[in-house]
Amino acid sequence: MKRWKKALSGLLMAALMVTGISFPENVFAVSTGMDGLPSVVNSGIGKIVNKDSVIDGSYNFTPVIGSETKITFGCSDRSGSWDNYFCQNAERYAKACSSWWKLADTSRWSNIRSFVPYENLKGKMYAEYTNVGNANGLPVTMRIWFLDWQNTDISGYPGYEDVDNVVVSVDNTKGGATPVIDIKGLKWIKVRFSYYDENGNPLKVKGHFTLSDLDYSQGFYIDGKVDGIYVTKEADDRLIYDARTDAIWSAKKGSNADDGTSPDNPEGWVTYTYEGDSQTMVFYNGGTIQNVDGPGKGLTTVQSYPKDFTFTGKDAIFNGWKGSSRTEATDWHVWNTSEFGYTSEMVMGQTRNVDLVIKKKDETTGEALKGAEFTVYKMQGGQWVTYTKATWNDQYKEYMALNLKETDTENRSFKVVETKNPAGYTGTWEHEFTAEKEGVVTLTLDATNARKTGQITITKTGENNKKLSGAVFEIKAAKDIKTAGGTTLVAANTVVDTVTTDGNGSAASKQLELGQYIVKEITAPDGYVLDTTEHAVTLDDSHTSVNVAVQNQKNALVLQKVSKNDGTVMEGVTFHIWNDDKSYDKTQKTDSNGRITIDGVKDGTWHYQETATKDGYVLDNAVKDFTVSDGKVNGQSNLTITVENDYTKLDLAKVDSGTGENISGAKLSLLDSNGRLVESWTSGSTPHRIEKLKPGQYTLREDQAPDHYKLADPITFTLESKADTQTITMKDMRYADLTIVKKIKASDITWAHGNPTFIFTVKGKDINGKDRTFQNYVEFTENYVNSHTDGQGYVELSVTWNKIPVGEDYTVTEQDVLRYHLVNVTGTENVKISKLQEPAKGVAPDKIFSVHANLKAKPTGTSITFENQKDDWGTTTHDTSVKNIIPLK
Repeated sequence: MKRWKKALSGLLMAALMVTGISFPENVFAVSTGMDGLPSVVNSGIGKIVNKDSVIDGSYNFTPVIGSETKITFGCSDRSGSWDNYFCQNAERYAKACSSWWKLADTSRWSNIRSFVPYENLKGKMYAEYTNVGNANGLPVTMRIWFLDWQNTDISGYPGYEDVDNVVVSVDNTKGGATPVIDIKGLKWIKVRFSYYDENGNPLKVKGHFTLSDLDYSQGFYIDGKVDGIYVTKEADDRLIYDARTDAIWSAKKGSNADDGTSPDNPEGWVTYTYEGDSQTMVFYNGGTIQNVDGPGKGLTTVQSYPKDFTFTGKDAIFNGWKGSSRTEATDWHVWNTSEFGYTSEMVMGQTRNVDLVIKKKDETTGEALKGAEFTVYKMQGGQWVTYTKATWNDQYKEYMALNLKETDTENRSFKVVETKNPAGYTGTWEHEFTAEKEGVVTLTLDATNARKTGQITITKTGENNKKLSGAVFEIKAAKDIKTAGGTTLVAANTVVDTVTTDGNGSAASKQLELGQYIVKEITAPDGYVLDTTEHAVTLDDSHTSVNVAVQNQKNALVLQKVSKNDGTVMEGVTFHIWNDDKSYDKTQKTDSNGRITIDGVKDGTWHYQETATKDGYVLDNAVKDFTVSDGKVNGQSNLTITVENDYTKLDLAKVDSGTGENISGAKLSLLDSNGRLVESWTSGSTPHRIEKLKPGQYTLREDQAPDHYKLADPITFTLESKADTQTITMKDMRYADLTIVKKIKASDITWAHGNPTFIFTVKGKDINGKDRTFQNYVEFTENYVNSHTDGQGYVELSVTWNKIPVGEDYTVTEQDVLRYHLVNVTGTENVKISKLQEPAKGVAPDKIFSVHANLKAKPTGTSITFENQKDDWGTTTHDTSVKNIIPLK
């Protein structure tokens, strides 16, 4: 009996109703085994109650089949089946199912099934009822397991294994529809009621069994701990407790006409309370108390077919017939049959309790939210007083405040208030409720929260904190932004907003989900460099408004004008600068540093063209471009474009007109078109270079020719505006010297005839093709001859021309004279002498010898010797010539 007083471990379990039917009465005479046994109350395990009694309402749970309940009949390993032959045949031949159980669905068989309890199916067959109520604020699934039984002995009657059957159906009681179990042929059966949550996990429940309609001599055993047993006085008069079997038995007949009881008759009710996730019960049919083999055991005797079965004919047809699975009945008979179930009612009342369940959800995603705080208040003395707090159930993702008990009669009022929002959420919520019904009422409330949002403000400044408008910023998620439950609100790298700064340099985003973001400028204000920095921003509970300050650097373009090669900066060079949309179109000059600076250059394509340059420089009027993108000029924040100007280059060469080689020593001057001296110099071995000379007309003048050169004529030329070297060459004609030597024999001279005189002519073209003629003579005097006659008796006298322009072919001739004729000519290597005929008196010299001198080949040192012989000794003539001035041409 102590077992009945111990508290049950586990969750709430349904209250069982046990009903019994016995046919006929004489089969179930009162067993002598019940004589002298105490009543439930007298045994000390129970308490008498009536309708005015009140017990703890937290034991309220009992499974009830409702419209939302789903029923499943199954076998754990699929070795057995709910073949339903018995139910189908019983309904077909006798309408037994629909007559006995008014709620039975005999068309679809959705809530009633039968199976043959073969030995190998023990512990495998079950009936499952999903959603039969709430316990601890959670929906409950109940599973009835069929654990053990004792089959009828069919020895000698093969094929009658189906004489035993188990039927599970639904019956209606005042409290609602509940399962009922009917055993055909069996004398006892062991079942377990197990409870699960919606995920299939064992669920502890706190509830009661109310076993009703316990007929004469029937009994039950509970394998588990109970918290309390309650009976009516009428029931206690009929029921006894048997310590040997540890079971409660019905020892007396009921008041019904059939000596039994009915489910709505409290004289057959036994209510016990418990707590646990399962309860195991053994039901014993009538007349078996003496054969029970100990607490929770089976019977020591076995019933046999057909010996222990009584046939009564067709009047008992609704209870079955011979061969439950057969399609034809031959002998109508009554089986040993009993049914048991439970009712959700009980005689006594219960305290009013509330299991409060709060489903806290995100108002848009619907996901459960952890981290809120809910405070429950009760009304006391006209004021709300803190009662308890709801706790978070991580398994079911709900907040629970269980077993809220009425503590006074002041309206039995409660209020629950959200006193703390989950992180990242906002909003207020409260709900008032009352404990109106006896027992435990599960109150499920929905509370939603709006997610907190944040805003990013961007402040854009330039130099000197100038507020900048027109900057465009992109805001994107740095990584996935998720709710606390893992729902992705914004995927990483998603652009959530694009904003543009206003006249105050400010831009504000729309309201954003809390999380991590990247703020990046995608368009800079006109004339400013794009800031490519990725600014990390975190919006959270503590920082729902974040400002990002971004400072931009003004871009700049510098046109740097320099002289090519030497890098000399050039002031005053004029450029035309413009962009495509002509918002900028100016003509500007370089400053003293050779620069034009433009800052704040807006995006687009720009052009520049040199329109005027400095004297001596070559104008570069090509149109050139640069591009500004993201505020960068050709990709740079500050770009200097160096524009080189080439210049004029004038080479003034002084060369030998014959050889083309540069000659030194000439004094030269360059005059401009107005005759003003530009520069003077003396020529050297290379041309004289004058750079950066303004284009125009100039004159090159030779002021003094080098030795041995003829002064050249001035050269007037035009210097063009171009970078190529322009060369002006002044050629000087070289003067050559030519010596003519006259050789005669001193003894041939007759002084009485006069001084021997010989005339020579040099004629030809200079290297420029100009005709030239020169003449000279030699005159032998007596004094000269006397002092210069050599040892062979010959005397020589020469004449030299020092300024004969060089030429390649000068003809040298001797003029014919009296008394002498030419006998021989010799000369230096550059003199070509051809003998035309043999010398003879009276033959002109140029007919005897042809003499040609190449003065270009030998400008200096050319010598030609003419040797004459006297051929006339007459006394009436003389050989003195008349001397004249012979001009040089």
